[in-house]
Amino acid sequence: MACRTVDFRVKGKVQGVFFRVFARDTAQQLGVVGWVKNDPGGDVVGTAQGEEEALAKFKDALWKGPQHANVTHVEFANEAPLERLQFQGFEKVRNRG
Repeated sequence: MACRTVDFRVKGKVQGVFFRVFARDTAQQLGVVGWVKNDPGGDVVGTAQGEEEALAKFKDALWKGPQHANVTHVEFANEAPLERLQFQGFEKVRNRG
């Protein structure tokens, strides 16, 4: 199994529209693991890991987002191969405030 990891940042109207729930549910359906959280600057950020095909589908889904989101840009960084996954599941991280 060829696994990869990637960090992501989603920009646009992505907070207050259930984007983190969408990302978690999509990841779970695809077998992708990692985490997602709201960034204080208004973006949604996270890390995703999984098989190459599943990760590609997850990355595509981030561009679409949930119904009420308006994604203007998605940035991917630190993409690299992995020998094994570093997370057990996909977690929606709650911001402390």
